[in-house]
Amino acid sequence: MRIWNTRHVAKIFCGVVFTAVIASASSAAIVWELNPAPRQHGPAGSSSLTYTESGFSITAYGFDNNAGIGTPRELFYKDRPPVDGAVEFGLGLNNVPHNEINAGLQFIQFDFTAMLAAGMMNGEITVGSVQANEAFAIYGSNTLGTLGTQVGGPFTGLAFDNQSVAIPNFGQFNYYAIVATQGSVLVISVEADLPVIPEMNALLPIGALVLLVFATNAWRKRTPRAA
Repeated sequence: MRIWNTRHVAKIFCGVVFTAVIASASSAAIVWELNPAPRQHGPAGSSSLTYTESGFSITAYGFDNNAGIGTPRELFYKDRPPVDGAVEFGLGLNNVPHNEINAGLQFIQFDFTAMLAAGMMNGEITVGSVQANEAFAIYGSNTLGTLGTQVGGPFTGLAFDNQSVAIPNFGQFNYYAIVATQGSVLVISVEADLPVIPEMNALLPIGALVLLVFATNAWRKRTPRAA
C-alpha cells in the first residue's frame, strides 16, 4: 500500500488552492463599451446596434418617445471634449438636439434577454453628459419599444456623470432603457457579472475533505503502533 507522505499532501493542497483560484476567476464582470476606442463621432447608420464582448451580446435600440411608445430613431456615436465638467462621449441619437437623449423626447433601450439567459447578475449602466442641471432615469419593460416602468432614478448632476449605476432588481425585466428627465444625456457602457460556476464551488468543500482524509492517513502511517 502506498504511504502518503508530506509531499503528497502538499500536492493535494496545491490542487485544492488551484481549484479555488479557478472558481474565483469564473466570476468576472463583462463590460460593453457603447462607443469603444478608437471612438467615433457620427451617425451609426442604424436604429439598433449589437455589441459582443467575451462571447456575450446585447443590443441597443434608439427610439423617439411617444408617451412611452417608441418609434425607431437612428443611433449616433458621439465623441466631443468635456462640457461643464461632464464627459461627452458615448451612444446618443442622430438628428436631435446635441445628438443625445433629450428629456421626454427620446430613449435608448437595451435588450438584456441573452445576458439574463446566461445567468448574468448585477447589471449596471454608465451614463455621460450629465451636467449639474441634468438627470436621467432607468426604465424596465418586457416589450421592445415600450418604455415601461421606472425602476431607478432620477440620478441628478455631475455626481452621476460617467459613474456606474446599479439597475434595481436586475432581471425583473428583459429590456432596460435610459431616459433623460432633465437636459440631455448619453449612454457610455453596460456591465454585468458572470455567475460563479456551481460545479467549481462544489469542489471546494470536497477538496478540503479529501485533504483532511489524506493528511490523517499520512499521520497514521508515520506513527509507530504500540507493541
